[in-house]
Amino acid sequence: MKDSFKVLHQNIRGLKSKLNEFELSILEVAPHIICLTEHHLDDNEIDITHLPNYKLSAKYCRQKLKYGGVSIYIHDSLTCSNINLQKYSKEKDVEICPIQLVTQQKENKIIMLGIYRAPSGNVEIFLNMMENMLHLLYKPKTELVICGDFNINYMEQSKNKKSLDILLPMYNLTSTVYFPTRIVDNTATMIDNIFIDASRKHNIKPHINGLSDHDAQILTIPNFFVPNRDINP
Repeated sequence: MKDSFKVLHQNIRGLKSKLNEFELSILEVAPHIICLTEHHLDDNEIDITHLPNYKLSAKYCRQKLKYGGVSIYIHDSLTCSNINLQKYSKEKDVEICPIQLVTQQKENKIIMLGIYRAPSGNVEIFLNMMENMLHLLYKPKTELVICGDFNINYMEQSKNKKSLDILLPMYNLTSTVYFPTRIVDNTATMIDNIFIDASRKHNIKPHINGLSDHDAQILTIPNFFVPNRDINP
């Protein structure tokens, strides 16, 4: 079945105290995939943190430092398998959370990646890890969707943005966000983003729920194959 496919990303800046409000904020949106960066939870805490109608499918929790982290929740109607990319993750520099959606078309793969890079993270490590990871994952009939807080401001030209703009097209990926995602006082930045296959038509808009100093982003991809959980892997 082909349908519109929705992905929501938000740097939530701590999920534990905002869970009920976040649940209410997504009722009308009803995304298929929810990616949360900076959930601030450890492994035990996130395992017992539930969203109605969704299941926690992948997580990255810091082991040494506080805060940070990435999680991916998928709708109960979907099924996914896990991918081990632990060796490409490094606290603060590049925190990665991957899943592969299960589809009827077994020859086609859809891989979702949630990524967080802290403002104080090493950009060179981030870019090197990203390149190595993309080189591993990018194959014919494999489609990548990458969302997260990269702390690279796409509202201004910089060396870091240029480096990412050189890297992503090598794997047929393009930026979708065109609006500020973090507005603090008189400063607006676009440091959260969703990267998808450059050939995909899409719609993206901010989702302002007041739960963080980062607004959420909702990506809608029309005519996208939506797998369901009744499919045998």
